[in-house]
Amino acid sequence: MALSQSAVSDLLEAFRAGEGVDLVRESVRLVLHEMIEAEAAQVIGAAGLTRPCTRW
Repeated sequence: MALSQSAVSDLLEAFRAGEGVDLVRESVRLVLHEMIEAEAAQVIGAAGLTRPCTRW
């Protein structure tokens, strides 16, 4: 999952508004999420899948 342009814009706007702590927290959350997804995809061999199938 790549970080969307709107998400980057939202993070930059929060930084400009002086919400530095929230910016750091959200940035760390996004990075960890990306790392977990990449590792999980590697372990299960599902690289390239972006979301699980919810329909049966």
